Amino acid sequence: MTNQVPGEHDERWQQPPFTASEPAEPTPAEPPVVQGQLLVPAVSTPPSVAETVLGSVAGIVWPVMIVLAIFSVVGWVQAIVVAIVASAALGAARNHLKARRKALGRDARPRPDERQR
Repeated sequence: MTNQVPGEHDERWQQPPFTASEPAEPTPAEPPVVQGQLLVPAVSTPPSVAETVLGSVAGIVWPVMIVLAIFSVVGWVQAIVVAIVASAALGAARNHLKARRKALGRDARPRPDERQR
């Protein structure tokens, strides 16, 4: 950092002035013309209740086991082993349901007229 005495050569950047000859608003462009086949984004089905419950239970296994280990209800080693096994089993079940739901795709959703039967 340098100290400058007022009145010395002081160069600073300044905004260049704008001319009034430039248009204030851009001219509207023609909309693009699309030709050929259009791709419609895929709509996936929402997760089932079982998939949501498995995800929720898998998310609380570790906190529950840590609390039980802190209050000496379960030993630390047992708590860690149970949490690992439960998380792996619940995660695998949830991933299986998710893969099955995505594999079935949009065709798996019942149509509105079939829901009432």
